[in-house]
Amino acid sequence: MITIRRLNPYDDAEFAAFHAAYAAADSFERPYSATWSIEELVVPFRRKSVDADHYGLIAQDGDAVVGVAFLELPLSDNLERADVCVFVPPEHRRRGLGSALARQIAVDLRQRGRTGWICLVSGRRYDQQDDTVVPGEAFAARFGLTLRQREVQRRLSLPAPVERLDALTRDAASHHGDYRLERWVNACPEEYVEAYCALKAAMVDEMPRDDLEIESEQWDAERLADFDAFYLEQDRTRYVHVAVAPDGSIAGHTELVVPAHDPELIYQWDTLVLPGHRGHRLGMALKAANLAWVQAEHPERSAVRTWNAETNDPMIAVNEAMGFEPVEYEGTWQGDVPRD
Repeated sequence: MITIRRLNPYDDAEFAAFHAAYAAADSFERPYSATWSIEELVVPFRRKSVDADHYGLIAQDGDAVVGVAFLELPLSDNLERADVCVFVPPEHRRRGLGSALARQIAVDLRQRGRTGWICLVSGRRYDQQDDTVVPGEAFAARFGLTLRQREVQRRLSLPAPVERLDALTRDAASHHGDYRLERWVNACPEEYVEAYCALKAAMVDEMPRDDLEIESEQWDAERLADFDAFYLEQDRTRYVHVAVAPDGSIAGHTELVVPAHDPELIYQWDTLVLPGHRGHRLGMALKAANLAWVQAEHPERSAVRTWNAETNDPMIAVNEAMGFEPVEYEGTWQGDVPRD
């Protein structure tokens, strides 16, 4: 008999089974999956966060965990929405387990007053045919979600040639004049907290959103400190470069994250240059400088991964100039929570 219940994240054995089911599903036939380690995944489920509530569901057949779900409920903004994911290991598929989990998620969200849900769905590999069937996409569509934005994961093999990074840096420097680059590791320096909060808040508004319906975000010192602490608890080291304008304001930033529990990879996260400062090749200057710094600090790493919306032509051009190559699609699906 299949039962669905709430995950107890403080039970180590239960969480290990939860993670194993997730990892088996997420990595199945996906050579470029970005599956979190158990040490990384446990953190959001065990900590109280300023901006989101996380919990999990487990589908069990007897003592066996045969499917799991993640739920993330924003607490600072987007209060009618939830981010959800369903994972069923390949050996347990075609039994209705994913549908049972999705129905339980819908019940939970309605009880919490959430009327919309959003989910990331891995797509086909970049080298597969356009008509390749992706089970996760059909599953999302059955529950009323529609594809609102498609992203492409790109990969850069390391070490990136120093000559290439130097050439890109020199070319960018000839355009950004009196802007200067500053850098830090992990927590934002106190003197930049207010400006950096404004930059993080602008990310949602300035990134390509295509058909996504998401609200602006509000960032303050408390939320930024919580954000910094979260990734430290996951043993992830975040390397940040910012562009400081002649008036002392922060014009843009970029982040590279080095996870201790994923010994081969580096992840490229946010990059943003504010509208009033574009046209000076600051995006290229920031990304080239940050990558040169981080690969020198971590020569053991073999690749960087990043994701870009298909419509984000300026950032795609920067990444391609740096040598990133497309490997996999990922879709953001969104819809209303079913009422029955």
